[in-house]
Formats: sequence, C-alpha cells, structure tokens
Amino acid sequence: MTPGPNVVSLVCCLSMLLMLLATPASLADTGPNLLKNPGFEGDFRKTEDLGTSGSSKVAVDWFPWAISGDESYNREPEFKVLRKGEISDGFYRIYAGEQCQQYYTTYATHTAGIYQRVPVTPGARVTFSIWVQIYTGQRDFSVDGRYPVSDLHQPETEATRAAGWGAGDYYAYAGIDPYGNTPSGFGAAPPNTVVWSEPALDVQTRGVDASGKEIDKWVQLTVSTIAEADHVTVFTKGAPVYRTKHNDTFWDEASLVVGAAPTATAAATYVPRPTTTPAPTSTQTPTQTLSPTVTFTPSNTPTPTLTLTPTDTPTPTATATPLRAPTIQVQVVTLAPLDEASPPATAQAVLPSGEARARVRVWQVALGGLVALLILWGVSSISQRR
Repeated sequence: MTPGPNVVSLVCCLSMLLMLLATPASLADTGPNLLKNPGFEGDFRKTEDLGTSGSSKVAVDWFPWAISGDESYNREPEFKVLRKGEISDGFYRIYAGEQCQQYYTTYATHTAGIYQRVPVTPGARVTFSIWVQIYTGQRDFSVDGRYPVSDLHQPETEATRAAGWGAGDYYAYAGIDPYGNTPSGFGAAPPNTVVWSEPALDVQTRGVDASGKEIDKWVQLTVSTIAEADHVTVFTKGAPVYRTKHNDTFWDEASLVVGAAPTATAAATYVPRPTTTPAPTSTQTPTQTLSPTVTFTPSNTPTPTLTLTPTDTPTPTATATPLRAPTIQVQVVTLAPLDEASPPATAQAVLPSGEARARVRVWQVALGGLVALLILWGVSSISQRR
C-alpha cells in the first residue's frame, strides 16, 4: 500500500525536527572566531619597541603587558613563541598546531600577560576561551627524562619554599574588557574594567599520562561578558605568589566568539565559570533616636487666676499655673446678673486645699443676695401701698 501525501509530509517534518535536535547547541549559539592569529601559528616579533627587554618575542596581532616591580616580585617576564620542532618536549608544550606563546620568570614572581583588541557589535555577548599549561616549583622534576613537571608540594612557610622545594602558587586567568580599554603602557596594569575568569591554580592542573605518570595538564579558561562599546579587549594573566625557580605558563588556541561559550573537548579538565558580581548588600537605615521628654517641675505655690468678662452673662476664664497634680480642678461660682446699679460680683477660684474658706465665701455671697432680695421686696411693698 502506497502511503498518502499526508503521511509523507509528516515523515519529512519529523526527520527535519530530529536533525535540528541533533545539531549541537554550540553551533547555533556561537559565531566565527573573531581573534587574529588565535593559535599563535603566524609570525612573531621582538617587542622592545613596546617596552619589553630586547630578547622578548610575542606572536603578531598580540601585545605584551606586565606590572613593573623589582627583581624579586613582579619582575618583567621573558616572552617567547615556542616552535614544536625546535624543543625536545614540543609534543608536551604545544597544545595544538606548531606554536604557542610562553612567558616566565626565574626565582621571581610576575603579573603579566598578552592582549588583543577586537571590533564587535555593542550589546553582544562575547565569550573568550584559551588553553593554558602551568609549570612551577623550586625543584626540577621530569617524567622519564622526556618532559618536566611542576613541583607542587605545599610547604607551610615561604622560607621553606625559598630554601629549595614547593610550588609558586601560580594563578592563571582569562579576561575581557567590555569597553575595549588597554593598558596605558608596558609596565602598567590592565584597566580595572576587565572582567576576569575564575583562576586556574597550579595544583588544580595535575594529571597523569597514559602510563600513569604525573603531568601538567592543559586546561581551558573561559569568561563571558556583554560588549559595552564597538571594541573589546581580551587578556591573559599569569600571577604566581612565590618567587620559585620555575614560574612559567604556555598559552594556545584562543577563541573569541559572539554567544555562549563553546563546548569544551574531552581534553578539558578545568573550565571555570565566568566571574559573577555579588548582589550588593543592602544598607539598613539607622534607627531614629527620639529626643528625651522634658518634664517641668510645677511651682510649689500655684496661683490660678479667674478673669470675668463684664457682659450680661459673665463668662469666667480660668488661667492656671501647673500644679503638682497632673490635673488642676478649678471650682467657679457663677452669679445671676444684678441690676445695672449693682457692680458685678467677683468670684474667686477655690482650690481643693482651701475648701473650708470657699464654703464660707459661698455662704457670705448667698446671705448677701438674700439681704438684697429682702430689701427689694420691701421697697416694692411700700411702693404698692402708696
């Protein structure tokens, strides 16, 4: 039975879907390598015109940088481009191809590297990767006399290390300056806007060869960031802590792509995550300090004053000074208005401490009023009789 057109269409769609699912994500997420001479396979040049010593050499399209120090710490390193066919351990020192970039110091530390400035589209995510091999230590170790390996022992003090054994505690980094900035000159540090990868430390790069012998493995460093300008600058950095006899790094197969980091091959043993910026710690607002309450001490002898307004209906207004007690109670006696000839009576405030005198005054006023009423009644009776 011949399948119908709908069945054929369905099978074609499923086949295309399976092909898309089988495509590695790195092919969809990354573009071409934007670096020039990424494998250090091109020509190289002496860099004394850039400020290095006369014997240093750096691959074309790359530039050296180093922080200037003294003869023991941050000494200027020697830069070299190694060729596989010119050294006995080229199979070991070259990660891929025929050449790699090396820099090193002997019995001294350094903070140094190489960099390249690259045009990009602002706002693009860029990822820089590079392979590195670290060789460090005071003593000379080798595998069957064929290639050297690091002295990675960890003594407790630098004095012990300087006396003849131990690692340099060599840290290697990859970095991107998202603004395309470069060092101000040889001897100056990279800009503080560089985003650095997590470091590879010498003791983390120990491995074994096919026969089980210890070796210094190649590891890949990777860092990603967002381009903030129309150029970015990629950096390598080597920074040993101790001034051991051997403080060397070998760099090979660099890559700068737009998008996510490419998937590392099976040879990769340490691929650091990009450095992340911690969320800023919130600052707590300090608790407001309340001003203390001022307590006024009342006068020992309070003198309240009562003022009457001379109207038809007097409204006394009491003004009292604070007493010892929280509340002052003022007793006011209000009198009925008299005729126009009679002056208004004056009421006095009576305090709780003078209750006896107040009562006497009330009776006096009451009797006065009664007498006045009797007089008025008498006058009225006489008038009626007439």
